[in-house]
Amino acid sequence: MEAAVQRTKWLGKSWKFLEVTTSTQDEAKKWVQKGAPHGALVVAEEQTRGRGRLGRSWFSPPGKNLYFTVALKLPTSSPPLSTLSLLAGIAVAEALRSHFNAQVFVKWANDVVGCDGRKLAGILVEGFKDCSGTDWALIGIGVNVNLTEDEFPNELREIATSLQILLGKQLERFQVLGTILASLEAWWEDWAEGMLEKVLKAFEALDWLKGKLVRLTLPDGAVFEGVAIGVTEEGHLRLRLSGDLERDFPAGEATVRVRG
Repeated sequence: MEAAVQRTKWLGKSWKFLEVTTSTQDEAKKWVQKGAPHGALVVAEEQTRGRGRLGRSWFSPPGKNLYFTVALKLPTSSPPLSTLSLLAGIAVAEALRSHFNAQVFVKWANDVVGCDGRKLAGILVEGFKDCSGTDWALIGIGVNVNLTEDEFPNELREIATSLQILLGKQLERFQVLGTILASLEAWWEDWAEGMLEKVLKAFEALDWLKGKLVRLTLPDGAVFEGVAIGVTEEGHLRLRLSGDLERDFPAGEATVRVRG
């Protein structure tokens, strides 16, 4: 762990490493309520109730992947909280591209995927107030690092991937963690200073959905189909629907459709 945080100036300098926990999000939130500093980091070897966006569980076997949460104190003025998942996706993707030559992309709203669209990493952003009323954000990140195809459950094999599968070799997990933390720290500083345009431009360059025909299932079950044309300043997905009507969606599950 010490080596993982050597790359950063402040992010993760206070950290906890847990062999087993329900989820790093839960642990980070409890730590903040007890006085954790800005940039506190919780890493777990295994999660028993790891969770993703929309309440989904996150496959969290021990010794193979990265599961971690950073706790960040929100500035008095900052871009919308909903754009933090975009920022985190950029940070993960750029770290993996620059340090490991992994051909990965960011998929709205909170995934990092390989070029075939299979999920490599997931992000969960949660905002809350501590006991003194200060606003915080928890950024939880799970990265599949050293899983082989046959180690995924059957239901995930066609939709998930790992760095080992993409690169054909195992990686040292805490080296991966260190590169992601350094990237996340730099992008957070830009975001906290209001440089949302820079974040959106970086997202556009890595946007896996852009230009593709997408089926979007909303949290209430409604379904829309259209061509993804980017994201808004609020972090919403913009689709071009039939009749060239454009509409923005704050949340939903996007799947790529094959044109026929």
